[in-house]
Amino acid sequence: MNESKRLKRSLLERLVRYCHFMQDKVLDEEITTVSSAQVAAYAELDESQVRKDLAAIGVRGTPRVGYRAADVVSTIRDRLGFDESYKAVLVGAGRLGGAIISYPGFAKYGLHIVAIVDSDPRKTGSMISGLVVQPMHRLGQIVRREQIELGILTVPRASAQVTADRLIDLEIKALWNFAPIWISVPDDVHVRNEHLSVGLADLAYHLSG
Repeated sequence: MNESKRLKRSLLERLVRYCHFMQDKVLDEEITTVSSAQVAAYAELDESQVRKDLAAIGVRGTPRVGYRAADVVSTIRDRLGFDESYKAVLVGAGRLGGAIISYPGFAKYGLHIVAIVDSDPRKTGSMISGLVVQPMHRLGQIVRREQIELGILTVPRASAQVTADRLIDLEIKALWNFAPIWISVPDDVHVRNEHLSVGLADLAYHLSG
């Protein structure tokens, strides 16, 4: 994608929330239009922010009518690439990896986990959600054969960077990192670090108040 057309992460995350609302709360109830006030209430934002965000991707509502929900969903899905198909390999067949690979909702956003690998020989050959756990030495073969674009890391902290480096050497350009450590990547590789401890810290902070 042209860098000048890339969305900021904060906007991207808000658009995903709008899409969830439209799909799960509006279209499922066969409601055709929705107001910026309704979207703002769901997303806990100002109405002006919602209107600005939707205008940024070319969606404009009708005064006193609102937005056509189907149009909003279609535009967001197209802009964010949800209607395309992406293949991923998951590295790390532990409990977290098993939970992620078992989640059926990723397909709704174009993500298909087609392989799982692990360095523990005791896990190779086992089955998780219909996929056989493969040994690490087959990673390159799997990535090339399946034309995989995304690597998902659910490995221990100590092996996260080494695993990331190996995936990058295989020309993987996007990494979703669940290991509890920030990983370093070249400028042409996109990484999303999901630190579960950050989410826990947010909850703990609010509970302590």
